[in-house]
Amino acid sequence: MTSEPAPAPRRRIRERPWYRSRAVVLALAVLAVVGSMGLVVASPLALPALDDAGRDWERVADIAQAYGAVSALLSALAVVGVASSLVLQAREAKASRVQNTRMMHIELTKTAMENPEYLDCWGGPDASRTVLLRQQHMYVNLVVSHWEMAFEVGDLTEHWVAAAADEIFAGEIGRSFWARSRQARLSTAATRRSRRLQRIIDARYSAALSTPPRTQRALPDLRVSGVVPPRVADSNES
Repeated sequence: MTSEPAPAPRRRIRERPWYRSRAVVLALAVLAVVGSMGLVVASPLALPALDDAGRDWERVADIAQAYGAVSALLSALAVVGVASSLVLQAREAKASRVQNTRMMHIELTKTAMENPEYLDCWGGPDASRTVLLRQQHMYVNLVVSHWEMAFEVGDLTEHWVAAAADEIFAGEIGRSFWARSRQARLSTAATRRSRRLQRIIDARYSAALSTPPRTQRALPDLRVSGVVPPRVADSNES
């Protein structure tokens, strides 16, 4: 009697640190700007208190000159705060544009998945894959594209992506998708974070090849080969 192998320990998924939140960074930058400007504005009012007599304005002027470097430093911090907020706003605007582009890609893909007659518009006939397998590959592509967008804006950690990739590559469909698309994804990644994401996924794919894919079916076998299973609504109408 053979014993089943012990399940592999699940990868721990760490939450995103609070200090990496864009909202927290933006709030701290605004507070730094406001605080620095407040110190610069209030510093002349505090200068008389540094003079014992409170009436020797020449001495106060000397003290103010001595603290000129501090004022310049505060001004520089204010400029850095403003620049940081502008950079964060630019990143948010870019993320919004990327999200809009992704949504359009999702809609186009969903149209082809729901209407098999459009599948040949995505690269022409493919004798090596059934219609069902092509649709499954398109779905996995949407999942990976979602990871890419979320990873770009910092909403997903590397550990989360690695754990999710392990789940995808536990089955044959995920492995066959990556085997067909890995070269294109690795070579066309446009940003540093995107390239990092593709390398993480590819590393998990290589690790998954050391074990056989899962063969148990999660749903009953519909006995459909190469065609889309009929939808419940369509079968009810007929």
